[in-house]
Amino acid sequence: MKSQERLWAVSGWVLAIVLGFLLWGSYQKAPPKLAPKQTELRTPAEQATAVDLVDQNYPPVAKNEPGWDYRQTVAADLDGDGANDTVVVMARVERSPDNPREYLWDDGQPWQVFVESPQGERTPVYSRWVQIGQLKVLIGEEKDDGKHDLVLLELAGAGISLYRVEYDGPKQVKSARLAAVPTVNQAGPALLP
Repeated sequence: MKSQERLWAVSGWVLAIVLGFLLWGSYQKAPPKLAPKQTELRTPAEQATAVDLVDQNYPPVAKNEPGWDYRQTVAADLDGDGANDTVVVMARVERSPDNPREYLWDDGQPWQVFVESPQGERTPVYSRWVQIGQLKVLIGEEKDDGKHDLVLLELAGAGISLYRVEYDGPKQVKSARLAAVPTVNQAGPALLP
């Protein structure tokens, strides 16, 4: 259990450092202003790059498909319509037969994220292979229009990438890479979810 606590602590620090660099970079270009009533992290337009996070080599997972044992869900009103959407994060990894609370992680896994509307329509948001790492999915703060962005932190052995995903309803997704930091090596074992 202590290793999992350490994992969460390290993951939190990595996220804080990445977000700190983004904030520091945005303050270097413009003098600091008084914070608006609602604080929202914005990345300068020239730094955000539109990306497609759905790799066609990893088709959408069918409901209850075997082998996709890692599954986390969270509900939030992503499109601002007043109804909660369900965000599903999955990795193809099996549970340990000796301890069903543990997973048998490999050097890499395919990961998928999709949004399910209240009517049951599934929209793929992310479908990629993550080598020696993990994917963290966060819900952004509510914006003025009532929407919430998804924030994806991709931690891989070769680098860290931060993405913002805007979901405007079924099959209406825009993704942007906010930051990408290549790494040569890391201290300690690879992080696991």
